[in-house]
Amino acid sequence: MVRITGDKVRIEVFVPLGSCICNFAPLMEKVGRVTSKFKDLVEVQTKSTNSAEAYKYGVEGMCIMVNGKIKLPASFDEKELENVIKNVKL
Repeated sequence: MVRITGDKVRIEVFVPLGSCICNFAPLMEKVGRVTSKFKDLVEVQTKSTNSAEAYKYGVEGMCIMVNGKIKLPASFDEKELENVIKNVKL
């Protein structure tokens, strides 16, 4: 189990874990490009779109949640996620 520290931005990536990785690889690559710029400020977890957390957040498809409050669709712009991370940390 991954321990999340209180001072890091928590990014949960929701993907269909039972399907082929080719379905969600582009999303994971995009998340990786952005979060690598903030590696000391973020904690990233991958979760199933069928998980209890997905149900709690009302997730119906691939997306990311930032600190359990900001939901971005899989089609998010990289600058958008960068700005969210920066604003959460301020």
